[in-house]
Amino acid sequence: MDKEKYIRFIKSITENEIKFIAGRDYGADIDKHENELKKLIFDQNGVLNSNQYWYPYEVVELCRWSCEKGHEKEFVICNIIVCLSIIAGTDRTNDPEYMKETLQKEYLKLDKSNYDLISNILTDAIKAQEKSG
Repeated sequence: MDKEKYIRFIKSITENEIKFIAGRDYGADIDKHENELKKLIFDQNGVLNSNQYWYPYEVVELCRWSCEKGHEKEFVICNIIVCLSIIAGTDRTNDPEYMKETLQKEYLKLDKSNYDLISNILTDAIKAQEKSG
């Protein structure tokens, strides 16, 4: 797994993309989600810690379910964050196999490079989850 490739990608996020993700919980607590999202991405390389299940993980999980036109990058970033957290063992609530099946229609909205990025990290997350039992 080329973890650095995923980390570089999520760290390429812009302020506007952060604001978009932070607003996914119907605009609730945007500032708090935004601040915690920056920590999650820039300080923790996208790996969730136990204090972040609500802020910002709630908006990350909400954003990863739907690939909105014009916000494909945010969708990809959120899926990568979930997978990085599964691989690290800090997210034990999401199932990458379920994501792969359920979100296939959303993944198909992506261009080839973003589709490949998600497909590869999902495969890595599935393998990691199988190893952890």
